[in-house]
Parts: sequence; structure tokens; C-alpha cells
Amino acid sequence: MRAFCPPKNEPEKDLVMTPKWLAVDIIEHFNPSGLVLDPSRGHGAFYDNFSTDNKDWCELGEGKDFLQYSRKVNWIITNPPWSKMQKFLEHGMRIADNIVYLTTINHYTTKKRIRDMREYRFGIAEIYCVPTPSKPWPQMGFQLGAIHTKRGYSGDIKFTYSQSM
Repeated sequence: MRAFCPPKNEPEKDLVMTPKWLAVDIIEHFNPSGLVLDPSRGHGAFYDNFSTDNKDWCELGEGKDFLQYSRKVNWIITNPPWSKMQKFLEHGMRIADNIVYLTTINHYTTKKRIRDMREYRFGIAEIYCVPTPSKPWPQMGFQLGAIHTKRGYSGDIKFTYSQSM
């Protein structure tokens, strides 16, 4: 049986680094502006490629815990630890107006996540389907996407595909 996400609770075991090509594709697609935060910097695939100096980062492995971050930001874009997806989404909705998490689409379809998004007045603005990188990325039957949730959004969900697919 394949695991749904990497093992939990230890930062070094919940690390699946995003390839630069994928981070660049996602950043270019969403074109964030204002203060941009990468709450799971890892090796910097997202952070290093934001086209602004108005950016910040967190990385638990370096002693900067996103769940303790309190500065308001315009955008959050990252590949979060999937085992902490619920906590990352909830905290992100407290401090950001736009959140893009690279994860499987099904992470956004649980009753709890939908309830939380409604409570925080967030809606899914877009599901940007992207190809799953090769191993060590988890290889499974779930579609990988960069999911854009937005404060105050209540319209239709845009469903788009990366040119890399």
C-alpha cells in the first residue's frame, strides 16, 4: 500500500522538494504582487524565483516556524508539508489574502477544509493542474495542483492546465 503523504511530524521526513521548473511555472502563472511569503522554503525553489524583493520566508528546519508567523502578506505560495495541510491552510487564511499551495486536489475537498474556508471567507479561485515530478515525489493516482484560495472569493472555480502536462 502506498502512503497518501510522506511520514508525519518530523521535518526531515515531510520534505519533498519542488523542482525549480515547477515552482517557476506556478509563480509565472499566478504572478503574485505585494508581499509574498514562502512558508516552507526548503531549498528555495519558490522563494528564490519570486520576481520581487518584497518577499519573506519560513522554514521549520531553520527555526522559522510558519505557524508562529504573524505578519500580514498579500500572497503565500509554497509546497507545504502535506501532513500539516490543515494547519497550514488555516494559518494562511489568518495572515494572507491569496494562498497557493502545491498539493493534490483532494486535499481541498474534505468537509473540514471546505467548512474552514467558508468560516474564514475564502474560496477556491483556481485549480491549476500540474504534472507530478518524478521520484522522490509521491507517485499516486491523485492529480497534483497549485490551488489558489482567495479571501472574499465566492465565484466559479477556474480549472486550468500547465503547458507542461
